[in-house]
Amino acid sequence: MDHQPFESWLTSDEPLLPEDEQKLHEHIESCESCRQLSYAWVEVQDMFREPQLALPSPGFAQRWQARLVEVQLRESERQQKLLSWAFFASMAGAALVLLGFMSIQFFSSVQAPIRLFIGGLTLIAGLLNLATAMQVAFIPFLNVIVVSVPTYWWLILVIAACLLTLVLAFSARRILYPRRVSQ
Repeated sequence: MDHQPFESWLTSDEPLLPEDEQKLHEHIESCESCRQLSYAWVEVQDMFREPQLALPSPGFAQRWQARLVEVQLRESERQQKLLSWAFFASMAGAALVLLGFMSIQFFSSVQAPIRLFIGGLTLIAGLLNLATAMQVAFIPFLNVIVVSVPTYWWLILVIAACLLTLVLAFSARRILYPRRVSQ
């Protein structure tokens, strides 16, 4: 059976002529598929006339607020990180500028840079000579102490040093990481 004009008439918003409306009603009574289409079309039109508000699922407000707090926390952390990097970059830039000014001031005050270099080398050579002299004087002193102090005293000194190290480590741990009592 041909349903085409009837299906178009059912879904059309334009008014039908009385004879066409009569044909449509007769066809709907005799055709099951057009009758179902007519009922479905009436239901769709009713749905559009009376829109129903969609209600949020239970707990929506709490989930939304929790997500908002999380987003705000992440944004705050991102801003703090950005500010930290900006502060670090500005301080590094200021240090470089200050180092540049100090270098200019230093090199402008030095009459002969080679004399400064030679003076530095002389100072280093003097410190090395002092270290050598102390070594020459200190090694015989250590040899005398090692020979003159009995072995059991060395053992006592090593044990005492180990115990003092343990006491220091545990004290530092107690001071730096105190026990926290949770309530």
